Amino acid sequence: MPVQGCRVGFSLLESEPWFHQAPSEGAYIPGKGEGTVSTQHQIVYMSPNGSTRTVAEALAQGSSLDGSAVTLTDLADAGARTQTLDSIQEEGPACLFIGSPVYFSRTVPPVMAFIEALPPSNGAWAVPFVTYGEASSGIALWQMASALQNKGYRIVGAAKVLAVHSLMWESRNPVGEGHPNEAELAEIRDFAATLDGLRAVGSSEVLDLGALDYHRAELSLQFRSALGDPFPIMPKAVDEEVCTECGTCVDECPVGTITLAPFPEFGEACIDCFNCVRLCPEEAITPETPLAEIDEMVRDWAKTVDEPPLSRIFLPVVS
Repeated sequence: MPVQGCRVGFSLLESEPWFHQAPSEGAYIPGKGEGTVSTQHQIVYMSPNGSTRTVAEALAQGSSLDGSAVTLTDLADAGARTQTLDSIQEEGPACLFIGSPVYFSRTVPPVMAFIEALPPSNGAWAVPFVTYGEASSGIALWQMASALQNKGYRIVGAAKVLAVHSLMWESRNPVGEGHPNEAELAEIRDFAATLDGLRAVGSSEVLDLGALDYHRAELSLQFRSALGDPFPIMPKAVDEEVCTECGTCVDECPVGTITLAPFPEFGEACIDCFNCVRLCPEEAITPETPLAEIDEMVRDWAKTVDEPPLSRIFLPVVS
């Protein structure tokens, strides 16, 4: 995985177990080094289809190698979100990692809302990371980093990671298939360990946010211009003859915006993750644009954007 800037070399040692979960709190505490906690890391993410969660867990593994306490928060859990904000208010993290899938070339709204809800920081470290389905990582990293910087955080790194496209579960060869793979996750673990090493030596370097606006000029302008637009949502239809009112769509909605009345109704907080479409056991929910057409649109957009390298780690140049 290409790296922007300089890196400090680390040997990643396997530890078993490397974390375990605290019940109902979204907290992961490293199994190795308990009682020798030197820093506290918060890893916050939204992951409707699991790819961003996979990267978040790799970051947790890399961050815990030095005995640091690591807390993971899935923003789909409203209680964990509130608890994490309260924790940050009481005692800011040594480093805040915050991750999002990229939808419509930008960060999903719940992640941006979390950043907006953060209390001002006096220079704590922050690291945005994204996963995307090969079509385009858009302006999401820059969007998150800018918002965090405006809150007083110091952006010390970032990462974009290729993932299988979340709308291609019916495709025989989805774009991003097989990603993130183990080699990429190993790089992410190394990245987290590198950041711990830079912190240990007292690095004061920060990332130039211009490095996160890496698309060619016309695309960058298009992405930035769209940030002020409402988040686009594709209309969905419910086949009431097929729907059994089972509630799976309600349970699987990561933003809690689906209600049964008695059939599914979709609220304004929808982020178009398509969990309701993908996971409906009766296939009763269908998007206005058929999946086959979406597949073709995604592939065409990927060719237009032509985004190399597909996965990339960003670190400041260490003087």
